[in-house]
Amino acid sequence: MATVVPPDLELFLTGWLRSNITDVDGLQVGHRTPDGYDGSYPLIVVRDDGGAQSADRVVFDRSVGVNVCGWTRNSPKDCRDLAARVYGLLTGEPDILVGFAEGSSVCAVVPDGCNGPYPVTEDAPYCRYYMTVEYSAAGIRQS
Repeated sequence: MATVVPPDLELFLTGWLRSNITDVDGLQVGHRTPDGYDGSYPLIVVRDDGGAQSADRVVFDRSVGVNVCGWTRNSPKDCRDLAARVYGLLTGEPDILVGFAEGSSVCAVVPDGCNGPYPVTEDAPYCRYYMTVEYSAAGIRQS
């Protein structure tokens, strides 16, 4: 019996961002903030927050939360610029559409679910911006 499961957007998007942002020195992209992270290198963290499954059971709405961290809290420009760039890439950079990338299950960007990037106020030595992106994504058939 075959089932349809949601795609692993964390895995896909972390690899896709790594391959599309190659000019930021020391950039790390992953699915969680490393223990003891101090902002000494730029970091993008992608988290799939899930979502609903369509009535036909083959398409999934996926909400993705993304944190962009690094540099210092008192000098946010570099972090803000990288966050804006990430947002542009994830929501439809005209030359690099995430839905047409090899291995992508993204069918469409859902504009109402795309927000940010917002500065995060916290007691940390580094700067952080947060954004959400929502996709309609094809499920993966498993036997």
